[in-house]
Amino acid sequence: METMQVKVSRRDLVGKKVNTLRRHGIIPIHLYGGDNQPVNLQGDAKFLQKVIVQAGKNILVSLEIEGNKDQNIAFIREVQRHPVTGNLLHVDFLRIDVAEKIETDVRLVIVGEPPAVRSLHGFLFQGLHSLRIECLPTEIPESIEVNVSGLDDFEKSIRVRDLSVNPRVAVLTDPEELVAKVNPPRLAEVEAAAAPKEEEEAATEEVKEKPED
Repeated sequence: METMQVKVSRRDLVGKKVNTLRRHGIIPIHLYGGDNQPVNLQGDAKFLQKVIVQAGKNILVSLEIEGNKDQNIAFIREVQRHPVTGNLLHVDFLRIDVAEKIETDVRLVIVGEPPAVRSLHGFLFQGLHSLRIECLPTEIPESIEVNVSGLDDFEKSIRVRDLSVNPRVAVLTDPEELVAKVNPPRLAEVEAAAAPKEEEEAATEEVKEKPED
């Protein structure tokens, strides 16, 4: 797994005083976890925004603290934003040991097109959007693909046990849990689609039955 490098520095301001930092494009950071004490840090707002978009919560981040040569490998654990503007306010990083397994959730990504949607006019149903796994931090996948191109009727389905996962990754989610299937068209939609045709047939019959002048 890739590791993103983030340069930060120690922060002395706390509480409401951190608003001064934000006005200057600096975001307060809190690093916690592991055997070390929590640390108050700060970093560039624009760069942190890019890191959040690219890393999400399952990409390792290496925090390079100014004046400190210690390695701080962490995950983004919480991001606070302004409720109105959406501007970044605060970021929490969870320090981890790359030699110890951890539990986390990984998103499921649908790939392909089910033939039952295209030819039978069904509707793809996704029953699960993430998978609970356990593995070393360096083995965490960014996402897990769910290939639905084999769903060619309404009977077939994909369950957790059917997913292709790295053997070094333990899946904790129930293997029988439904991930995806194609449901048949809803009756109301079938009737709505058939209505114009029935009206057209009825109109044609009326024309045929109308007596000549």
